[in-house]
Amino acid sequence: METDDFLRDRYAKLILKSTSTPKPASDIFKDTGIPLGTIYRRLDLLKDAGLLRVAGYIENGVKVKTYHNKPRKYHVSNPRISRILGIIQDNPAISYRGIQKITGYPFGTLSNSLSNLEKDSKIIVKRSTRRTHHFPLHIPSIEYPVLINLRRETAKKIIIFLAENQKGTYSDFRKCTNKAPSTISITLTNLVDERIIKRISGFYPYFVLEEPQFVQNILSKISPSNTDKMKDRFADTFSYF
Repeated sequence: METDDFLRDRYAKLILKSTSTPKPASDIFKDTGIPLGTIYRRLDLLKDAGLLRVAGYIENGVKVKTYHNKPRKYHVSNPRISRILGIIQDNPAISYRGIQKITGYPFGTLSNSLSNLEKDSKIIVKRSTRRTHHFPLHIPSIEYPVLINLRRETAKKIIIFLAENQKGTYSDFRKCTNKAPSTISITLTNLVDERIIKRISGFYPYFVLEEPQFVQNILSKISPSNTDKMKDRFADTFSYF
């Protein structure tokens, strides 16, 4: 049964209304008059859909389960929550600032929504000193470093250059990024440290991707329009501190 079906199901609606405060199935029966067998079946469905919290207590040596209707303002059927989830789904590794720029939601509203989505295990959040990055659940954690760096303007250009040209020199990166030497040096150092690229020594040293096919697979999941949007408003020089 889908979430929209619950909103139309008479028994489910009565149970959700009854469980605005935690109560056992016997009390739900007293409130609604729904047969206990039907109540238990709906409780299982509502619990699996994430619409009920289940807790319990011991009474006379017997464990009693209680059911509590989760506030709907944080559920995925809420238009605001659905929109935020859609943005994260389409823009893996997007920052808080990026979500706020797209949605225009006030700081408190967005912070509370993201916090509850994380608590409900609907998204994964990776935090660093200066920013947070948000991921949908289907993205493997092994892809996080590449996706995060694709949101840093200089790193993104270097990664894409290497994906298209197999190798690149410091001079190549200066041309394709149009960034200061210090920014390029910091970016290359960190991409090497994160094992996204590696330096090939020689008379004319150059850089290549550590795992070209792995990076190509990640890039293939990102539409060109999304890749073009992956620009950071802060200077890259400070992105790694």
